[in-house]
Formats: sequence, C-alpha cells, structure tokens
Amino acid sequence: MAYVPRQRRYKVRWKVVAPLLVLIALIVYLLIGMFLPSNHQEVKKFTVCGLNEEQTIKALHKTSKETISVSDYLYYGESLDLYEKKYSPENKDTLSGKTVELKNICDGKTISMTMENTVDQKILLDEIPEGYYEVSIIDNLVKKRVIFQQPLKENAFYTAQRKGKVNKVSLIADTQLLKDYQITLDKNYLFLQVTSQTPRKGDIDVLIDPFGMNTDLTWLPDEGSKVNGLNENDEMYKAAVLMKKELEEKYGLRVAITKASKDEKGKAYGSDGRLAKGYKQHAKYYLFLRFSNYANDTIRGFEVAHSYYSSKTLARNLTYGVHKNLKMPLSPMYTGSDAGIVTGLLAEGADGKTIYDTNLYLRESGGRATLAGKYSETSQEQNADFVNANGMQGLEIDFVYISNKEDAALWKKQKNAIIKETARAFAEGINADNTTR
Repeated sequence: MAYVPRQRRYKVRWKVVAPLLVLIALIVYLLIGMFLPSNHQEVKKFTVCGLNEEQTIKALHKTSKETISVSDYLYYGESLDLYEKKYSPENKDTLSGKTVELKNICDGKTISMTMENTVDQKILLDEIPEGYYEVSIIDNLVKKRVIFQQPLKENAFYTAQRKGKVNKVSLIADTQLLKDYQITLDKNYLFLQVTSQTPRKGDIDVLIDPFGMNTDLTWLPDEGSKVNGLNENDEMYKAAVLMKKELEEKYGLRVAITKASKDEKGKAYGSDGRLAKGYKQHAKYYLFLRFSNYANDTIRGFEVAHSYYSSKTLARNLTYGVHKNLKMPLSPMYTGSDAGIVTGLLAEGADGKTIYDTNLYLRESGGRATLAGKYSETSQEQNADFVNANGMQGLEIDFVYISNKEDAALWKKQKNAIIKETARAFAEGINADNTTR
C-alpha cells in the first residue's frame, strides 16, 4: 500500500483576520475617495470681496426706499453711461449734471463722479480700483440707489491695459443675486464689479487709421494730398508705425494699424473694413491721422477733431502738449474759443433727423454712442454690426496744413518729435503711464 501523507489542516484565527479585513476595506475606501470624484461635494456658495457667507448676505441684502430707475447703459471709450430712458440724442439726458456715488463694499471707500452731458464723461472706468460697488446717484441732494427695470444679462467690459493688466467690469442687477441662500432682493439694485485681470489675447486698446488709399468717398483709392514735397499717404503710414511703437514701448498700450502697408487699399464701411478691425479686437480708442489742406495757403497749425457727442477734454490734452512742448502753432479754423480743436458738426441723415456727426470716421467708430450704422443707406447696409457696439472714443489728428509751406517745412524737420509728443499727450490723457515695462 502506498504511503499517503496526512493533510495538515489550518485553523482560521478570526480574531486576527477580521480586524485585518476591516483595515483593508478602509484603505480601499480612502483610495477610492481620493482618486474618484464624489457626487456629493458641497457646492460653494456665492460670496464677494473675500467675505464669508454671512458677511456677504449682510453686505448685499439691503433695501432702499430711495431709488432711481435706470433702463439703459452704453460704453464709449472707457466711460460707462447710464440713462433713465433708452439712449437717444433726441431724449433729454436726465442724469447729466448729477453725482454718481460708488461705495466699495470690500473696504467701505467711496468714489464720487459728476456725470456730464457728453458720452466720454460719465463713469470713468480707468479711475475705479478693484472692488464690488453699490451704485447710487445724488438727486436733488437725496442719495438714491440705482435700480434697473429688468435684470441685466452678462455684460463684461474690459478697460485698456495699464501696468500690464486690464480691469474687467461687470454690471450686476438681479433680484436673484443671493439665490444660493434662498434670498430674493426686493429690487434689481445695480452693483459694479471691477476685477484686475491678465489681458485677453487678441484685444487691443488703440486703433490707428492712417489716411491714404481709402475708398470711402471715391471709386479709386484716394492717396491724399501731394503738395510742398509731401505725399500724405506715405507720411501718414510712417506716422502710424512710429506712433504705434511709442504707445506700445513707452506706455504699455496694445495698438493696431488699420493696414499692413502704405499701399493697402481699404474702406471704413463693412464687416471687412478698417473700422471693423477695431470693433472685432475691442479697441477703446480710435485715432485717424491725416494732414489738413486748404485753398488759403496762409492757414496753418496743428488740429484735433472730436465727435459732437464727446467732450473736448482728450483733444485739448493733445493740442496743449504739442503747443507747450514743441511750440507748434494751433489751427484757428472752425475752433471757436479753443485754438486747434474742432468740435463735430451735425448733418441730416437718411431718416431726416439732424443728429449725425458729419465726420464719418468719428461717427462710425463710436458705435451706439455716436449712432454708427444709421446715417445713410450705405451705413445702414454695411455697418449694421456696429449699431449696438461699444464705441471707440475717436479723434481725428491733423498734424499740419500740407498746403502751407511753413507747416510742410516744419513737418519735414520735426515730424518724429511731433508724432512722439502726440503719442505722449494722448497716453497722458487716458491715464496710461510709462511704468509698465
């Protein structure tokens, strides 16, 4: 008989194994929790200014008996404009002359501004630090919270770049602001949120439009004036290139030119036109560069034109700079009491209303504020995309009278200095500085 060894039996010691199994199960559970997302994570509730939930509710859940209702707003350059009625030059601006008060609930500080009757002198966004602001208006010495008739949808706006950053501005007016806490506000109170951010790729601050090879008013490209040894088309493109370099390298602004070479043809109208480049890249400012030309060749001087709907402030900064620092003469043409400054005139449009800037460049670059896309049938057909757009604050800069021999000689001798001083005065006028690089 073969020998069969006796099988050894093992006895499970449950007192030892059971705790070990529990430990293994616990480890597996923890690993799953670490590497797999939980479907039961608590949703973070809305807060502002780094406040906790209780503080946020206390800061925002306020009622006000004294309110003023606003139904419309627009942006022009870096100005935020509020209106009681739908914006139109035919409606009286009832908020003009009143003081707007912005109270930062993050630190309790208050900013006050007087809203003028021009589209560039309302709430100046370049002067507002980061924060979350209650918006009030002083009406007949009574402080009234601003409310909107309807909740506002997403409306982010970005300011020009300063010190390598831009401010994102959002208007918030919604009774459901505190819905995370099951709280409904009694009115659509207006809040202004300002946050500093890295600039968005593709955006610009300034669009420079040098005169020349334009097909805006003629079938053939208009090369501009050619007199006293100067070619307007060539000179303005060179001026645009130098001004772009100055604004970018010295003042940290993002700049584009409407054409890639002096020979490039183009028009102001249309979704593929020169101005469309500024709209698509969210430019805040538009500078149209050219020479003046007049039959009376004794007239001379530096000249800046602005829209009928904007103030003289920025234009005055440029004329003051070149006159003070370069001793340039200022044009006496069409300027009233301010030498060198031309305020836009109004013309009758296709609708029979005399409410349109005669200068098509300042009109069509200003978006909704200057009634772009409405003046003529051509404007209505080709610039319909600009009708409700945020407007670029526009200036036409006429460096010299090319028809005047003294001015022509001055340009030939000092054009680099003139362009650089114009760039400096413009940058100063919009509160850009040279500490960005």
